[in-house]
Parts: sequence; structure tokens; C-alpha cells
Amino acid sequence: MNILEKIVTPSFVAFQAHCWFAYAIVVTFGLNTLPWVVGAAAVKEFYVDKHFEANQSFSDNLQDWTGYVAGALLAVCALRYLK
Repeated sequence: MNILEKIVTPSFVAFQAHCWFAYAIVVTFGLNTLPWVVGAAAVKEFYVDKHFEANQSFSDNLQDWTGYVAGALLAVCALRYLK
């Protein structure tokens, strides 16, 4: 097993997908959407996925929500500091 097989796991890919999805929304629609993105992500992960997605634990939902928050924070950095 090489180093990439140890790093690139399904949970890593899922984290990246959530991160870049939130990043794209905030960069596209602006910083005013930041609270809506974080709030909608929390509802999606902790209510919808908990009740309607099979085999979801709290830690799975927390990791996905953390991905959304990380993407939103990256977008804030990109919009504020990289101009």
C-alpha cells in the first residue's frame, strides 16, 4: 500500500466534496450567504441525513458539516484577503 492509498480514503473524498461545494456557493454568491450556507449545512447533516440516510452516525455527520464550514472559511479568505 502506498502513501496515497492511506491518505485518499472515502472519508477524505467526502470531506473534500463538502468543502469545495460550500466554497463554490460562497464565492459565487458572496459573503452574505455565509450564515445561510453554514445553517443549511447543519440542518442537512444533523436532521435530514440523520433521519433519511442509511448508516449515518453523529461523527459522520459532524465530519461532513465540518467540511462545509471549512469550505465556507476558505471562501471568506479568498474573497477578503486574495483580492
